[in-house]
Amino acid sequence: MSQQDDLTEYSSANAYRLLVQRIKDYAIYLLRPDGVVASWNAGARRFKGYADEEIIGQHYSVFYEVADRLAGLPETNLAIALREGKFEDEGWRVRKDGSRFWAHVVIDPIYREDGRLLGFAKITRDRTEQLETSEKILFMARHDAMTGLPNRVHFLERLDEVMSALHPGQQQVAVVSIDLDGFKEVNDAFGHGVGDQLLSELGRRLKAIVGENEMVARFGGDEFVAFKLIRHQRQLSDFITRLQRALTGMLRLAQTDIVPGASLGVALFPGDAIDRAQLLNNADLAMYRAKKSLDEKICYYEANMDEASRARRAMARDLWVALEQGQFFLNFQIQQAVSGDEITGYEVLLRWQHPTQGLIPPATFIPVAEECGAISAIGDWVLEHACREAVLWNLQPRIAVNLSALQLSNAGLVEKVRAVLAATGLPAHRLELEVTETALIADRDRALHLLQQLKAMGVTIAMDDFGSGYSSLETLRSFPFDKIKLDRSFINELETSQQAKAFVRAILALGHSLNVAVLAEGVETEAQRAILEEEGCQEGQGYLFGYPALLSRLGELDQAVPPHEVQRRA
Repeated sequence: MSQQDDLTEYSSANAYRLLVQRIKDYAIYLLRPDGVVASWNAGARRFKGYADEEIIGQHYSVFYEVADRLAGLPETNLAIALREGKFEDEGWRVRKDGSRFWAHVVIDPIYREDGRLLGFAKITRDRTEQLETSEKILFMARHDAMTGLPNRVHFLERLDEVMSALHPGQQQVAVVSIDLDGFKEVNDAFGHGVGDQLLSELGRRLKAIVGENEMVARFGGDEFVAFKLIRHQRQLSDFITRLQRALTGMLRLAQTDIVPGASLGVALFPGDAIDRAQLLNNADLAMYRAKKSLDEKICYYEANMDEASRARRAMARDLWVALEQGQFFLNFQIQQAVSGDEITGYEVLLRWQHPTQGLIPPATFIPVAEECGAISAIGDWVLEHACREAVLWNLQPRIAVNLSALQLSNAGLVEKVRAVLAATGLPAHRLELEVTETALIADRDRALHLLQQLKAMGVTIAMDDFGSGYSSLETLRSFPFDKIKLDRSFINELETSQQAKAFVRAILALGHSLNVAVLAEGVETEAQRAILEEEGCQEGQGYLFGYPALLSRLGELDQAVPPHEVQRRA
């Protein structure tokens, strides 16, 4: 065959039909003007499952779902193609076996040379895989990867929809702010893998209990938020009960069994808030109150919570101003040998003289300082000023300075102490740093490593408040403390409680066996001192030995603040 014959053959209608029929990635076929299938290619056989003889002669509406056929969609689409010259859309179509696929469809009218309608050319492409990928991406953008729960974006969208469609006086929207109890401790004790498994299992439970007009989302970390549209209080009570059961039932994880816990705060719209931001904020305030409560794990928002929150924010701002303007000052309290008059040291106690509120107790401002991050800067100030003042003394006792949990988490702590000692000239052996075991919990290994470095410098280390809360023999075994400070709660009951006396005796025996000095805090009576001496306690601290006082008044303790005033300020 000549080259000219080849070109003629390739350009012929027969070759074109051959090309169309063999295309497999697109379903290409012709429809008569009435919508009946007139031709069928390989792609159509692949996508829709019909052989040529099974489909040619049938109306193309067989590819549509029943509801679309009843709505007249096949005929409408042909009419659009005629009116506008083309129809293009995406939607579900049906295969011969009844399964669905997501189709991209183009329908073009075909005319004869004389202008009469010959029929329609229909091109269909299977886009199911792309749709599934798109849907997966959309799902991932609106859901938390760890738990599969809705994320913040999705939750806020739905909450806005529900709030805008609310019927005031008939319905309310309850938002529940949820924070897991002890989640960080789970991560620290068992590793983040177990923590992730815990979150995943809780997510599965929460998805299972969600019903109509309800949603539970994970905002991040161990923070969850839920809402429910309610008409009656009992609907809210039922919802909270389901949430609490899901969050507190025992979980059997790969490495351990865990009984989780959660603190819940509830706020209602429109009763407790005028908009979404205020609603979420008030639910958070209620949750924080539940978090701090020992026995109340579900709290409802009350207006005074907002007032308290504003007061704490104002105090946080004032703390930074206090640092800048020199409103803080130091008191020192004597630490003395129980069996004599020898002064063994002084504990440094921080005081705040507010310009308008007067003397603010440490128990009030220290928690706020920890929340707002000012505690590290305040701790540095205390360390520097305490060492600077101690250098001025004629006497040479130790000074005891408390370290906060934030200071213990700072890798620069060791260099900070070294620099302060060098700048002030205070010998390292005259500085004692006090830590509580609660301050060690955040990152125990890191904290103990820092304490080891401080001890190597010659600084002594004391465990404060021993016997309260988290105190454990494991911590004493892990680190060679120089001193144990026995919590004042046991000394208060020393004269009346045999149990308290037995505990004090046991701690003193432990101290002796470990060659660690024991100091009893809160000694106020001669009877308490006598018992401590009899049991072999080396040191004591309390009003019996001296009240907290300024450095300038350490030699005038008879004029110090009266006991009832010290108690009020402490």
